[in-house]
Amino acid sequence: MEHRNDPGAVQYGNFMNYYQFNSATERVKLLPKAEVWSDEHEEPGEVKPYLVLDVGCNCGVFTHLLHEFLEEELKRPVHILGVDIDPRLIQRAEENNTCPESISYACVDVLDETAFEDILDYLEKRQREKFNAVCCYSITMWIHLNHHDNGLQLFLKKLSQLSRLFVVEPQPWKCYQTAERRLKKSGEVFPLFLELQWRSNVEEEIQKYLNHVLKRRKIFESTPTKWQRRICFYR
Repeated sequence: MEHRNDPGAVQYGNFMNYYQFNSATERVKLLPKAEVWSDEHEEPGEVKPYLVLDVGCNCGVFTHLLHEFLEEELKRPVHILGVDIDPRLIQRAEENNTCPESISYACVDVLDETAFEDILDYLEKRQREKFNAVCCYSITMWIHLNHHDNGLQLFLKKLSQLSRLFVVEPQPWKCYQTAERRLKKSGEVFPLFLELQWRSNVEEEIQKYLNHVLKRRKIFESTPTKWQRRICFYR
């Protein structure tokens, strides 16, 4: 029987038991207060809903906690679109959605142009050009392993262009090595693993790309999670 804290092996990070080994509650505790989330482009007292895109939302457990946290911090309505590449996880998220008026889900591969239209449609229906915040918690490694350095850069660029605040929790290189080892045990491999140029310093490479290419400025960095990952906020 698989140990409850053993995530097993998957290709895209779409763990069915994700929140058994990565506590959503503990992640929320690392999030900053309202002043980091507040949108400097908005007029004081503006009451439009604060829009969030949660990329890699899994089955929605953290998405709900994030919604509660942000509404409490910001004292305004918060609407979240959670997207994930796995239709089974999205189905579970929809079945367990207790706030359908504020939280929506869609099965989207961000790097698939046709699927990406669902995200643009969400914004268009709300007459918005950007989300107040786009959140990418512990998913950059999976984009990187499956789409190479160029794919990760494209992912960061596409989502950065849609966000006022860009939130990213990159996995360090040792997580890549662990993921590769687990997948090998199951008889598969990540074909691009040995070709990656962003390797031992992948977190620094992501930050440099956000700083120098996408012109993002880091405004907050959380204390490390139990897996030594830091949640970084970029304006």
